[in-house]
Amino acid sequence: MFKGWMTILLGIFLVFLSLSLTQGSLAGASADPHSTSPGSLPAGDAARGRDLFMGNAHFTNGGPPCMACHNVGSNGLLGGGTLGPDLTNVSGRYSDADLGQTLNSIPWPAMKPIFSEHPLTSQEQADLRTFLESSAGQPGANKEPLIFGISLTGLVAVTGAFGWIYRRRLRGVRKALVQKARSNDRKQGGASELD
Repeated sequence: MFKGWMTILLGIFLVFLSLSLTQGSLAGASADPHSTSPGSLPAGDAARGRDLFMGNAHFTNGGPPCMACHNVGSNGLLGGGTLGPDLTNVSGRYSDADLGQTLNSIPWPAMKPIFSEHPLTSQEQADLRTFLESSAGQPGANKEPLIFGISLTGLVAVTGAFGWIYRRRLRGVRKALVQKARSNDRKQGGASELD
């Protein structure tokens, strides 16, 4: 019985997997209406690019902010995400044309499903490219000690709060047990260890 259900579930999974792969290849074959060549990008604004990167401004087509997965310099109190690489000196690793092409047709497997449904506009590409170019040479920031300190402080605060809230939790139970032990000791004629 169990083996039959497993076969049916496996078959359903394989059908959905093949449909999703077929749909993805068909979607990749269609032309992107927001596609622009890197040379035809408008002039970018580094401040707007920083806001887009950090999530202070939203992408027109609803994509997530870059900072969710990436870090640039010392931007942000706790820095950016660590899922993707640090983009601080990305303009040193890519030419202007390569950086523009990369923002235009995000090639990485982790980002492709997200940004194929939420493509960047040409102005957003230009703003992000200008911001990333302006970040070249910034010192990278190690925020791990700060995060560790905040975590440790939070642990101590929560432990202290629970200790204070439950400080009288067993007092009523202890009092009854102590009185019972004292009365048993007196009945037996000996001195109580609790006195």
